[in-house]
Amino acid sequence: MRKKKVHEVSIALGMVDELMNIARNNNAIKINSVKLKIGRMSGIVTDSLIFAFDAIKLEHSLLSDAEIVIEEVPTVCKCEDCNTSFQTDEMYFPSCSNCNSLHVRILSGEEQQIENVELEI
Repeated sequence: MRKKKVHEVSIALGMVDELMNIARNNNAIKINSVKLKIGRMSGIVTDSLIFAFDAIKLEHSLLSDAEIVIEEVPTVCKCEDCNTSFQTDEMYFPSCSNCNSLHVRILSGEEQQIENVELEI
């Protein structure tokens, strides 16, 4: 479990750096909210990321009141054998819901991105 918490702290630190750059480039006086897209297969524990972000943001006056909103992106795959697209909760070896093939391509679910930032200028 410790490894995952460290992982989310490093992601939160990188996110704060990027948010500070966005604020600086837009002459913002405050960051009100941040919307993230996090895929279910990204390996990110969202509660740990929120906890890390809430602790780190207190060190930056521009971010101190910022709210973080996370949109969880489901894992969607496409079977290369029968061309079926399907949603799955299987993290390691998803198989086609139609033909059980393991020859699938991931279409979504690995996202880790800042989707939107609300700034006060």
